[in-house]
Amino acid sequence: MAESIDKEESKRHILQSVAEYYQAFMVPQPYENGSRISYASRVFNEQEMINLVDSALEFWLTSGRYTDQFEKHFANYLGVPYCSLVNSGSSANLLAFMALTSPLLNERAIKRGDEVITVACGFPTTVAPILQFGAVPVFLDVTIPQYNIDVSMLESAYSSKTKAVMIAHTLGNPFDLQAVKKFCDKYNLWLIEDNCDSLGSQYRINGIEKFTGTVGDIGTSSFYPPHHMTMGEGGAVYTSDSLLHKIIRSMRDWGGIVSVLQAEIIFAGIALT
Repeated sequence: MAESIDKEESKRHILQSVAEYYQAFMVPQPYENGSRISYASRVFNEQEMINLVDSALEFWLTSGRYTDQFEKHFANYLGVPYCSLVNSGSSANLLAFMALTSPLLNERAIKRGDEVITVACGFPTTVAPILQFGAVPVFLDVTIPQYNIDVSMLESAYSSKTKAVMIAHTLGNPFDLQAVKKFCDKYNLWLIEDNCDSLGSQYRINGIEKFTGTVGDIGTSSFYPPHHMTMGEGGAVYTSDSLLHKIIRSMRDWGGIVSVLQAEIIFAGIALT
């Protein structure tokens, strides 16, 4: 019992010292003329520093209690039942796409040579998983000044080989979810929403306000420093489909279908604790 008390007392002392360190050296200073302004500056308080050190003291090097808490609260915030934390937004996109190649999806599984509709003007990691797997990206143009997919081109892009649509909401500006979702439902296509730039954005679809990333079959987020909140690195994959969640967890934690191209997925379970 004495050893347990000493351990807890030591921990409290360390965390109190962290709080004092923050107050002494890390409190943001008021802006003065000539101060550097960063476009993606860190914003944190003493509690976040305490949590960081608290996690380090456990020295649990894979996903642990902080991961469990984050997945639960993040899913609750978005209004979806399932969330899986991964090591980056790029891995989130890779995992989301690869989940749709699972044999468990039967005839709806994406196979090499199948087509996936995406946009020609976007971030590389939205398209990279399609190419890595061996599917064929079908590029559509964007509208200006929205820089989102031109939905008037969707019908002309469809073919008998089309299996999915994978596109991003650009810089917090949602693409036309109503039109894209209607198109996907019409042809029984998967919809992956790359929501890495648009966490917190909402869209009224069929009269209901929903967060972007939760309208399609799978949504992804990134927690890299320039995004809405950061872990330094980190990403998440979320869905309301229990089968897709099962596949996502299997591929994240165990590698799923083993291949060189999926090596990143095997390590994606090493999320921040």
